[in-house]
Amino acid sequence: MGSTYQFVCPACDYETVVSGGLDYGFLAVVRTMVCQDCQELVDVLVGAHGQEGETGEPEYDKDIGHCPECHGQNVERWPRTRPCPKCGTRMTKSQEPTVMWD
Repeated sequence: MGSTYQFVCPACDYETVVSGGLDYGFLAVVRTMVCQDCQELVDVLVGAHGQEGETGEPEYDKDIGHCPECHGQNVERWPRTRPCPKCGTRMTKSQEPTVMWD
């Protein structure tokens, strides 16, 4: 079961709800990434059934590696230092998950 958390930038007040790294649900595998096209912090589909990579199912695979906001593919892994995609300040994470997903 995956979990999402609220992340807030103390400098510019940017906030979002994402997993914060690699996360697994019953079907989907997601990774928190920064979209260089729309400058959003997003959970990007990276696989299925506990495995990263394409599944061989064209309808599912068409979304792998795409930003869920703008559908661009110019996404990069969010570093462990948790920089804000808007200003670069370290973001803070909520203590409790906001959503538990499957």
